Amino acid sequence: MSKQQRAFVTAMLADIPQPEQIAQQHTAAQQRQAAEKERRWRDRLTPLDDRLRKVLDDIPDSIKAEGIRLPPLVHQLIGRTRQHPSAGDVGKALRRLGWRRKRDWSNGDEGYPAVWYPPNSQV
Repeated sequence: MSKQQRAFVTAMLADIPQPEQIAQQHTAAQQRQAAEKERRWRDRLTPLDDRLRKVLDDIPDSIKAEGIRLPPLVHQLIGRTRQHPSAGDVGKALRRLGWRRKRDWSNGDEGYPAVWYPPNSQV
């Protein structure tokens, strides 16, 4: 075997993970999965008002001022017993947080969606 071939084989063997590295990677992956599972359950057990407040805090004020439709909010929240909370529950939580609903009657082609505005808006 030439020096070049020997160097190539040595380099290839160095790239193969050792059993200790594989075990460490596996343990780290399990810990990440466990932490993610715990986070998801903590989110599910947090009251809807708090989860909704957290989502609303991430939305820029300029977008809030334009009004927010309910379906995008519902899909960003995790439900306790289902994948997402019901639209009715999210609407009630928005009202408890002081948000106001206004129906958009201007465009009949898309139906007449309800748009939600924050408590401090002048709509």
